[in-house]
Amino acid sequence: MTGELFLTFVRRLIFAFLFIGLVASLQAHGQISGTIGIYTREIPVFTAQSTTLASTNFPDFGFGCNVLSYQTSGFTGTIDFDWVPPVAPPAVSTPIILKQASYSQADTAVHTLQLGGYYPNLRSTVTPSGGSLNAQYTAQANSCPIVASGLGSNGDASPIVPDRNYQAAGFLTATTLNIAGPTLTGDTIVITSFDISFAGAPSAGNLQLAWGTSSACSTKSGPSWEMLTTASTSQFLTVLVPQRSLLVSAYPYACFTNNSGVTLSLNVAYASVHGL
Repeated sequence: MTGELFLTFVRRLIFAFLFIGLVASLQAHGQISGTIGIYTREIPVFTAQSTTLASTNFPDFGFGCNVLSYQTSGFTGTIDFDWVPPVAPPAVSTPIILKQASYSQADTAVHTLQLGGYYPNLRSTVTPSGGSLNAQYTAQANSCPIVASGLGSNGDASPIVPDRNYQAAGFLTATTLNIAGPTLTGDTIVITSFDISFAGAPSAGNLQLAWGTSSACSTKSGPSWEMLTTASTSQFLTVLVPQRSLLVSAYPYACFTNNSGVTLSLNVAYASVHGL
């Protein structure tokens, strides 16, 4: 009888442990339900780099979304994502440039290059002709688009939404006005279009858009847009040539000069964008 009681006790004890384990398992499953783990990685690539350098290959963990974040300091030159495919016929001995940003004028800002897809032996090469930059590589195991939604000379950029407007009525001839400036320090001004309406027939002269160091427009770059005027110039013009601030940190203010010989009205659509 004593043996039977002991066996019964052992059975009940085992059942109790199994029941406790089952409850704990269900509770743990409920706590992490809906949570997905995505492997990510971040490594430094360049630090104050002012000479041409190719980085070492980035870690190969099967990443499907690669991002290069870089910060320029008076930088001119190029930076890229490049890739050397595994050696196989036909063998490739030089890197293939998959994505590249190019700066022909000194730039001081924060930028990113994004690359979707799996590329073993992926790396970055910087080729400065002036200034320097820092760069960091970040990646995640899930996918992202093979290219960004917008591409330009300076790399990735989404389409710009001009959510700001400047309007100047009674814009006198032989006058320069600041028509747009950065909302935040380091912003890029992007003018998407502007309308010009003359109060009368203009004379031989010009209209110019240049970039100033301050809203006073006392120190300006050369014009990035110019139009000659004559007595036969149409009295209403729509200009659809996008303009972007030059040398972001040094010349961020858009300065418009009226030398048409007549008063005009000006309407400007633009945006002040960070991180371009």
